[in-house]
Amino acid sequence: MTETSGSDETQATTRQAIRDGIDDAYAKASKAAHTAVERTKDGLDQAKGKVNDAYASGRERASEAYASARGKAANGFENNPLAALLGGIAIGAVVGALLPRTEREAKALGAVGEKVRGAASEAIEAAKGAGRDKLDELGLSKEHARETMKSLLDGAIAAAGSGATAAIESARKKSA
Repeated sequence: MTETSGSDETQATTRQAIRDGIDDAYAKASKAAHTAVERTKDGLDQAKGKVNDAYASGRERASEAYASARGKAANGFENNPLAALLGGIAIGAVVGALLPRTEREAKALGAVGEKVRGAASEAIEAAKGAGRDKLDELGLSKEHARETMKSLLDGAIAAAGSGATAAIESARKKSA
């Protein structure tokens, strides 16, 4: 009986050692999982904070840029309202010309639409002609611009040549 009870004791001790090992491994795995979850939460909190900060910063910069652009546009309109008006009319005419006519438009406007379109084309051509005439009156023609550029280029070449000659003369005087 001693052998049986010794064998039972050994088996019981072995079982207990296995249970203790399993419990210990479970506790370590549980602690590791808990630590991983906490680190993940901390990482997510940090990332969320950074995203919120970046969003707030981007929103603030966009708001400032909008305010700046709005102020510049308002100043431009205040300083030159006629140009703003003409620019708006020109943009409207271009957009209107680019948009295709609808059936409803054609029915509603009919001949009137054609007259308006023709008048707008004539107005554009008249504006172009008046602009060309004014440029000619001011002496701003292609030929005049070409002559002015040639004169400027000749002057720049002459200035560069004079500068080079002066540098050479100065170098000769220092070496002599």
